[in-house]
Amino acid sequence: MKILKPILFLLTFFLLVACQSETEVNFADQQLEEAIRAEVDQPEDELYLSDVRDLKTLDLSAKAIEDLDGIEALESIEEINLTDNEITDVEPLTTMPELKEVKLTGNPLEEEAITELEENGIEVAFEIEQVGLPDGPGGFLWKVENGDTTVYLQGTVHLGEPDLFPMHEKIEQAYVESDVVVPEIDLFNVEMAEMNKLQMELGTYQDETNLEDHLPEETYQEVETFFMDRGFPMGVIDTYKPWLVSNMVSQLMVQELGFTEGVDMYFLSKAQADDKEIIALETPRDQLGIFADLSMDYQVQMLEESLIDINTYEQDLQQLIDIYKSGNVDDLLDVLFETDAAMSVEEEAYMEALNDNRNYGMAEEITKFLESGEDQTYFVIVGSLHLILEPHVISILEEEGYEVEHIH
Repeated sequence: MKILKPILFLLTFFLLVACQSETEVNFADQQLEEAIRAEVDQPEDELYLSDVRDLKTLDLSAKAIEDLDGIEALESIEEINLTDNEITDVEPLTTMPELKEVKLTGNPLEEEAITELEENGIEVAFEIEQVGLPDGPGGFLWKVENGDTTVYLQGTVHLGEPDLFPMHEKIEQAYVESDVVVPEIDLFNVEMAEMNKLQMELGTYQDETNLEDHLPEETYQEVETFFMDRGFPMGVIDTYKPWLVSNMVSQLMVQELGFTEGVDMYFLSKAQADDKEIIALETPRDQLGIFADLSMDYQVQMLEESLIDINTYEQDLQQLIDIYKSGNVDDLLDVLFETDAAMSVEEEAYMEALNDNRNYGMAEEITKFLESGEDQTYFVIVGSLHLILEPHVISILEEEGYEVEHIH
């Protein structure tokens, strides 16, 4: 009779092992489960401990894994490669008895998480990837939060040069953290046919007149020389209104001087490549309509002011970029506006349309983001003046009761 107890014990032990082997394994993260199933070649049916108990190493890199809950059931694992995922909590790894080494580079982890693993005797490979440059160029970055919603406000310049990129690490990190990129206009989602149609509607004469009819003779001769020297037939240019010709003059000189696309296009290109959501604050009609609504006299004035010596223009643009790189708000305002110069009535109306009214419209859209209640981060990229020339977007948001922090 005494022998029955050890036999009974052995029977009980093996039954327990058998039951344990048939315990189902569950994972909170679908991507993690699919990766484990691929490792054991078990794409369907229930997944049991007996299916995974022989695993010693796992390569789960770049699987878009966010949650590790359930991985602690893989008690035989000694090494795991979890690089380039979206893991923020590593606590399940601390309860894996055989785990000796884990690779975690490329995950949004705090330093405390790494320390926790190391204190449990686990060797951790984790390198903080450099984003941007510690002493990189650029400034004009603000941050505003409401609940779980964060909005970064980045002032831009619409032209650039190669050494402007990558930008300061705080700016680049703000972009990395963002779920949604918010430019003035989504230039990648603008149909050229629609743009050409809009340009014809707002930028060409619809009566029997042409450009020559509206310009002083001397100004017209300057325009004719400028475009003929660059191979543009005046027959086409004559159909354009002065505001559009002024814009063309500036764009052609920027191209000739070798300046590159600006900060807006830099981040828009990254957003497209990274498949981030893009939401525009304005439409092309919103912006072009500002110029089209100007009086003919003021349009002529703008055109005359754009016809400057290209070397002088290069110096002015280089000064603008250099100040932008430094991030100095006061210097940027000083170089763009003569402190003691009084504006004409038309200049005041133009600035109100170009800056003030648009800033209130932008702030209204940004407020909608902040009040959405979503756990989202927005990276708003607008011309720097919209964030520094009163009434600017920041002061409008502050009037609405938001606290806006200057990050860099």
